[in-house]
Amino acid sequence: MMRHLPIVFILGLLCAETAVADGVNERLKAKIGDFFEGSEVTSISPSPIKGLYEVMLGPAIFYVSEDGRYLMRGDMFDLNKRRNLSDAKRALARKQVFDTLTANELVEFSPSKPKAALYVYTDIDCAYCRKMHREVPQLNKAGIAVRYLAFPRSGLKGESFKKAAAVWCSADKQKAMTAAKQGKPVHASSCKHPVAEQFSLGQAMGVSGTPAVYTADGEQIGGYVPAAELIEMMRNGKI
Repeated sequence: MMRHLPIVFILGLLCAETAVADGVNERLKAKIGDFFEGSEVTSISPSPIKGLYEVMLGPAIFYVSEDGRYLMRGDMFDLNKRRNLSDAKRALARKQVFDTLTANELVEFSPSKPKAALYVYTDIDCAYCRKMHREVPQLNKAGIAVRYLAFPRSGLKGESFKKAAAVWCSADKQKAMTAAKQGKPVHASSCKHPVAEQFSLGQAMGVSGTPAVYTADGEQIGGYVPAAELIEMMRNGKI
């Protein structure tokens, strides 16, 4: 069962932090906290540009000058390496979180010897989630494991949440997930499940729709992608 880490700690995992001098750290936190009233700074670290600091508020990345006067939002690119540094940071942060999850926290469909894995935020009722689930056997046959996290799109109340909770509380979560995605009722005794926590984690990662598909390295693939394309991505080393 999930360790029920507080969301602030989870957000901390989402932003691996490099040491910043205490005076700078506290000054910038105070300045940014005043500007983004009600939001909590979860990470401050030096950026590749001297005098510019990377700030994360949940999944959002900002860049701020050392004196706290100038704030910018947008992605930072290394033109020499042709690389989006902001995307790379977000991917690393997601990987760190995925690596903390245990098998009991996920609903996993996997071949005996997986070659690759996908982490998928799923909603029981969404049409494209169901379409993806029908293709899971094809993905497994090709060597791709699918690891589901719960993301009831209607939030923490309503039928989507109840259906997800029933799946995660079932003795056979895989069987329950397949039945639920076929529109069949799933009955399970109430338990201490991770659905609410995974929903909050998805929000922290910026999930806004389902399915939300990520590689084990934290790279965001996007929404529904046909199994044939995912298999081709694996063969090309992109998964």
